[in-house]
Amino acid sequence: MQVEEFNKLVERMRDKMFRLALRVVKNEEEAHDVVQDSFIKVWNKREKLAEIDNPDAYCMTIARNMGIDKLRARKMETSDIDNHFDIKSKTADPERTLVAKQELNNVMKVVNSLPENHRTVIQLRDIEGYTYKEISEMTGYSIEKVKVYLHRARTKLRQQIRRSD
Repeated sequence: MQVEEFNKLVERMRDKMFRLALRVVKNEEEAHDVVQDSFIKVWNKREKLAEIDNPDAYCMTIARNMGIDKLRARKMETSDIDNHFDIKSKTADPERTLVAKQELNNVMKVVNSLPENHRTVIQLRDIEGYTYKEISEMTGYSIEKVKVYLHRARTKLRQQIRRSD
């Protein structure tokens, strides 16, 4: 892989990798570190990249694994959702904004209460838009297991959201 190809890969993948890393480490600065470290790892293994069928999935897998490694290296800490999501609307009135923020808080609480494998699969499928096959390659789960985890995560989300209404 040449520098130009690598730069194209970085441009294409950095935002997706950042969102995934942020979901895993729950800290913007650490997520940036994870993405940067991931690209260093990809660059160091650039000769092997030609053999890989899906370089995007490879990059996402590295980012996910490095994020998990960073989590293991530190104690678990919580962060306020306001640090990660900005719910500002130029057309919404304050009441509507408050309701939307509360709804987002409820959804995020439910998502964060899901097991790690369910959170990861729902992030990759519903937020990042990856296919079942790509998710399978990134996580190492079989396609059937990805579908099961996604179904269970969505079902739990639906149930919890209906209860809170």
